[in-house]
Amino acid sequence: MSWGPGNLIVRTNYLATVVFATSLVLLLAATCLWDALGGLTTNWVPIATILLLTVLYLLPGTRALRRVFNQGTVLPPELINERPVVAWVVTLAGGIGNLLFVLLMWAVIDIAARPALPDDIGGPMAFLTGLIMISYLIALLCAELALVGDGISDAKRAARSDPIS
Repeated sequence: MSWGPGNLIVRTNYLATVVFATSLVLLLAATCLWDALGGLTTNWVPIATILLLTVLYLLPGTRALRRVFNQGTVLPPELINERPVVAWVVTLAGGIGNLLFVLLMWAVIDIAARPALPDDIGGPMAFLTGLIMISYLIALLCAELALVGDGISDAKRAARSDPIS
């Protein structure tokens, strides 16, 4: 098991990705479903789509957070060492998402400090939020499906299996 700086960068970046993605998807789902919960709309197609996308983000996010609380690490270091290409994809996608998330929050704080909201801000903010959510989805699904999988490293799996005779 290696605790090198690359391993630490991958795990730190993925932990930030999990926390930011989970909080952002919960905020977006609550914002989008506000009218539906109040009984103001009965169009179930967008409501079902939003709920499906929320579950798509929350399943890998809660699995990673559960692993943090149970095992003390978001990604086991031996899995990062065995699958460096997947770890690189997770870090790149998560890093882009985290950078765009910071830029989005910077813009939101800057807009909130103004006395009047600009009229043409909705499109760029929605586009930036969409880019963030796509990169977070790539990072979450690659990490949980390809990097972690069932959580057993290849070396342990090879030692556990019987030799072919």
